[in-house]
Amino acid sequence: MRIAPLTPLLRTAARSQYKNTLIKSFAASQTRQFNLPSLSSFAPQFSAPEPRSLSATRTLPFAPSPLFQTISSIDSYKDFLPFLTESKVTARDPKTGYPTRAYLTIGYGPLSETFESKVECDEKKWFVGARSGDIALQHKQNQGAGGSSSQGECIFEHLDTIWKLEPLNTGMNGGHRTKVDLTVRFQFRSPLHAAMMTAVESQMAGLMIEAFEKRMIEGGKR
Repeated sequence: MRIAPLTPLLRTAARSQYKNTLIKSFAASQTRQFNLPSLSSFAPQFSAPEPRSLSATRTLPFAPSPLFQTISSIDSYKDFLPFLTESKVTARDPKTGYPTRAYLTIGYGPLSETFESKVECDEKKWFVGARSGDIALQHKQNQGAGGSSSQGECIFEHLDTIWKLEPLNTGMNGGHRTKVDLTVRFQFRSPLHAAMMTAVESQMAGLMIEAFEKRMIEGGKR
């Protein structure tokens, strides 16, 4: 039996269907070959900075009492301590008069941040400690002034400073001597802040003790 040839209309419909099939197949192959990864895969994977601890020990030619008085005089920190731009005592122990709360503003380069610190001063144990963390406040002078620290972008998770004094036997010339131990514990909130402070953090504790020693010498305290 002889099969009649396709009419022009049927041939046109067949070619159109075949073309559509090719287009769909090509589109599918291109999708498979050029499927882009999600943007999240390009984001840097930073881990939270680890807590850090710095310490320094010095033997200074002073009695422990004037050293303790200088270390506990937080109001004067802004006058001589490196990286500290403001210090203000906001509460004192009614019996001893030593500070129990204070605002401390730390500044380095474009970074600046104010902490409310809980302070403990124990003259019997020759101990002064300041605990700051999770209550950081942006300094008023930085608001709208282009400072890098702002609410929600605090520099530190926490910042602890611990001073311990130990009276030593008098030296050969009969002068006073005191062993001074300083420990600074802190944790940055972001890897960026950690990287910016790396250049100075290793020297921080030593510089603080040197600043207190210079303060004592200038004040003529022994």
